Amino acid sequence: MAKKDVHPIVSGAGGSGSFAGALVNELEKIGVPFEIIHKLNGNTEEGRIFVRACAEKIAELVKGVQSDFFKLISGNESLVLNSVDGKEILADAKDLFMYIDSDFKNYGADEKGLATGEIFVHVYGMTKDATFSQMFNSLSSDVKKLCLTQAQIKGFVKKYRHWLRADGYATFFLFESNSQLFVANVHVRSDGGLEVNVRRFEYSLVWRAECCLRVVVPQLA
Repeated sequence: MAKKDVHPIVSGAGGSGSFAGALVNELEKIGVPFEIIHKLNGNTEEGRIFVRACAEKIAELVKGVQSDFFKLISGNESLVLNSVDGKEILADAKDLFMYIDSDFKNYGADEKGLATGEIFVHVYGMTKDATFSQMFNSLSSDVKKLCLTQAQIKGFVKKYRHWLRADGYATFFLFESNSQLFVANVHVRSDGGLEVNVRRFEYSLVWRAECCLRVVVPQLA
């Protein structure tokens, strides 16, 4: 397509520097043909369906994933986890936690992770009683997408300690170790000290919403 050509979806919407223009650019980058982009003009039925789908997806990203068991409490605040090499594990995090559950080693939940780049995360507050499976499956049908590495969990606790649930109640983090799923439970004690426990993902206890428990998960694209 020649540079002088203007997509219908862009015309009248602020030009190539606008949101619509940026959207067209991204569609072109992933190989969507001009003929298809042309049909996405909001004045056509196909275009209206497309615009509505985009709006719903953007609203999901801004507001966070909707869940029957949680509400997003970190709002529009950008919580960014720094790049880490993945070598740190919670079982060895004596510099951060006053108590570390021995089951990290007993369960094999002490595998080092891969290096990771910067990612955005959301914090959700529990609104309905649930097991771990109900909690995380309500946020994504592919729960592995909700996993953080142990190094990222440690990084969150250090950087965003004020987002942890206080008064001895838990903040949950899903992670994978040795091809198994686990949940790290971080507690802020009454004296301000930190504890971390681990449970298997299949743990059947129903956690009570009245405790206002929290989960921290990656922001899904």
